[in-house]
Amino acid sequence: MNIFIDTAVRGCNIALFNEDGIVKVAQEDIERGHAETLLILYERIMKAAHCSSDNLENIYVTIGPGSFTGLRVGLTVARFIGFSLKIPVYGITTFQAFSAGVKDNSKQHLVLIETKRSDYYCQLFSSNHKEINEAQCLSKELVSQLFTENNDIIFTGDAIERFKTEIGDTSIPCSIQTSVNIKNVIDAINHNVFELSMAEAFYIREADVSMPK
Repeated sequence: MNIFIDTAVRGCNIALFNEDGIVKVAQEDIERGHAETLLILYERIMKAAHCSSDNLENIYVTIGPGSFTGLRVGLTVARFIGFSLKIPVYGITTFQAFSAGVKDNSKQHLVLIETKRSDYYCQLFSSNHKEINEAQCLSKELVSQLFTENNDIIFTGDAIERFKTEIGDTSIPCSIQTSVNIKNVIDAINHNVFELSMAEAFYIREADVSMPK
């Protein structure tokens, strides 16, 4: 049995799965309180599945980019479980997770993730979820330029609605995802689609920190 944890973007999500797919899922649509909520969801999902922690073989966790606090909570809990049970913990970038949620496999996937600023976290993937370029932080003008240079793409990620509003174009091809599609991510894991990373936080830039005066 394996477990997938996602707290990098919207909500607090955890899923128990095996080679046949999802066994149990627990989700809470929250913006704060991930630490308390995730542990409660972990206990709830294990109990609902009548599963002992000793039955776990692998842990997968989204490593960002995303909410600084949220992804740190997910990583900490994943590492703690892995360390306690002496099982491996694998990282999946939020870009990979959003790419897996796209049903259209005829186009490249341009993933846009919310930065809570005027720009966007951005990365381009092939139709089979392989990285084409490096993850970067781009203005709406540079994102638009990418689309102009290669219109054989479909936009996805949690920042699509803001991007469409800012450029004044609602016709761009997109697969809107406000949160990670857990089923598709687990399908991708089971089919060895992802190039897995270490369970370390993935930052394109450091979090904003106000230094004391």
